Amino acid sequence: MSNTWYARVRTTPGSGVRILAIRNGQHDDGAIVDLDEAEAGSALTEGCYLQALLDAEDRVVRLVPEPPAVSRPPLWFVEIRESTAQPPAVNLVAFSGHDQPEGAVLDATAATNLAISSNDQLGAVRWWPATGEVDQIYVAPDWRRHRIGTRLVVSAGCLAIARKWPRLWGDGQRTALGEQFRNASTWRDRAADLTHIVPPMTPPS
Repeated sequence: MSNTWYARVRTTPGSGVRILAIRNGQHDDGAIVDLDEAEAGSALTEGCYLQALLDAEDRVVRLVPEPPAVSRPPLWFVEIRESTAQPPAVNLVAFSGHDQPEGAVLDATAATNLAISSNDQLGAVRWWPATGEVDQIYVAPDWRRHRIGTRLVVSAGCLAIARKWPRLWGDGQRTALGEQFRNASTWRDRAADLTHIVPPMTPPS
């Protein structure tokens, strides 16, 4: 498996920053490297698969796949903080449509202005930002086998890097579908070997 590393690119003084998630062997796995704009242009053609776009105040505003894939729905996200949870957790919830640009990242307050509900979500990932441990990954049954889970995990991983949080990883507790997902992924070395199967997250019909 090729290493996954991250490039931090600032275009002009006072502008926002781009974080590129890149999969190739040019740097150590997990490395964060500063690049100028010309170097970033080369990286975009040599293994980049996601960009996190930050505004001038270092707020993550978009998580955009690179290059776009026509076989999946365009996703945008709502970030929900659980500050009072023990330990505090973060959720990245995926939606599509509703006149939002692909990759947009809204906070919970901004999302209240949209006519969406939990039934509209395509999937979600929940993790503990203090350690990077992923707690849950969920994809709505009608949207499985559309790479929604992969897009959620890589988007959450790039968001964590942009926030200077620990890198995401998983323990050995998974659903049966989660074990299939882990074994088919390119980042399976960041999830421990299976220790036991947990019940599926989808409620019985």
